[in-house]
Amino acid sequence: MYKLDDMFIGYNDGKKEASRRKNFEQYYFDNNNTAEKLVKSEKFLLLGKKGTGKSILAEYIKKKSDSNPKWFCTLSSYKEFNFHELIHLKTNSIKPNEYIAIWEWIVLLEIAQQCVADQTMDNIHKDKLSDFLDKNFNGLKLDMNKVIELTKKKGIDAGVLSLIRLNANNSSDTKSVSGTYVEYIEDLKENIILALKESENRYTVIFDELDDKFRNDDIYKSNITSLIKITDKLNDIFFSEDIKVKVILLLRTDIFYILNDPDLNKIEQDGALKLEWGNTIRSNSPLFGMILNKIQKSVPEFENESHDSLFLKLFPQNINNRKPNEFILGRTYFRPRDLVTYLNLIIEAYPDTAYFGYKGFLEMEKSYSSYLYKEIRNELCGHISDQKIDDSFLLLKQFKKNEFTYTEIKRYFDSKNESFKSIELEETLRYFFDFGVLGNKQYNTHKEKNFFSWAYRENIKIDFDKTFVVHLGLRKELSV
Repeated sequence: MYKLDDMFIGYNDGKKEASRRKNFEQYYFDNNNTAEKLVKSEKFLLLGKKGTGKSILAEYIKKKSDSNPKWFCTLSSYKEFNFHELIHLKTNSIKPNEYIAIWEWIVLLEIAQQCVADQTMDNIHKDKLSDFLDKNFNGLKLDMNKVIELTKKKGIDAGVLSLIRLNANNSSDTKSVSGTYVEYIEDLKENIILALKESENRYTVIFDELDDKFRNDDIYKSNITSLIKITDKLNDIFFSEDIKVKVILLLRTDIFYILNDPDLNKIEQDGALKLEWGNTIRSNSPLFGMILNKIQKSVPEFENESHDSLFLKLFPQNINNRKPNEFILGRTYFRPRDLVTYLNLIIEAYPDTAYFGYKGFLEMEKSYSSYLYKEIRNELCGHISDQKIDDSFLLLKQFKKNEFTYTEIKRYFDSKNESFKSIELEETLRYFFDFGVLGNKQYNTHKEKNFFSWAYRENIKIDFDKTFVVHLGLRKELSV
């Protein structure tokens, strides 16, 4: 007889799931064929909220490439990358384009490594790239922080690359052997293009964890904007040259939407894919599809059972007079990480039971609420200071209401002004609304029911004239 402990539903951290579950790709649920679209379409910018599965999707693409000898894929983490070091290598271009050159250099170096690693490729341009990497970066797998350090400290020895240029007399035009990286970007790019024109293989470079060092400052925002723009340009060049190279960027949605550049709207429309898991509460939500798919793969006796039947078997009870899908999804932000975390808490507490019962959800609700609070706190990090985040949540905790009007909380805030000097009330409410801590509620007299508006479910702005409601998933942690 099966039990909850037999069921694998995933890790909270997608990268850990990929590294610890050797056959994780067999459990992967490609909602809306997002992975396939990202690889095969013209889309290159994957946008998604924190916890929606961007990293594990990248790991899935990498794992798929490993089984194809004609597909070279590099998944590069920029988790520890020091964006502020690039200030020493920026150009005099108008903000936010001053980092385009150094990011073009970085992207091209990532692709050059793939060229050199391709043992099926044999041409003079690959040899030049190999010599170039040996001379400048010791030919090892490049750590981009080290690349920036070396690029900053010394001139680039790229004479071997410059020999690809021929003048009108068909003889070589050489540059000085040592120069700045900017002088050799075109030479590096031309060598890469010429090398890859002689290959039928596919090459993919994925930039992940660009948001780990996120700060809402000009340096970071200009860096990311420059990276997005040069990636778009390079992908267009590779496409026009008819070579199978694609550079993919993964970025949090909340970060993308604070960037401001005239080209970004066009890039979003033509080149961005959004990793989304629906916005309505229903039992056939793709989030449950993901969970049920993993359970079917881990419990053989469920293999041929329909998702509808399996859902009823595993979630048979109402919870606090709510259907299970309503109770569960109403406490999430429609992210895989939320559902996986909640269910894993129940599996850990009730490993020998055969279904997810109401008792488990109620007993684990406080632990789950603590997790969700930390997630939102982490997501707000970089947008506003830690002091503002903590004081804003403290305001809700001490106010002790799960529904309130602006007038009510303004009156309380003014009475406690000495305790909350670091924050401005309207700014706090805007951030909390945008990040789903708060929603708006309005009673429709015609339909005689309440309607709720949440920024994470629809593209809306805060309405100070409507009642505010605290997200169900946070209420236990905030004691409201």
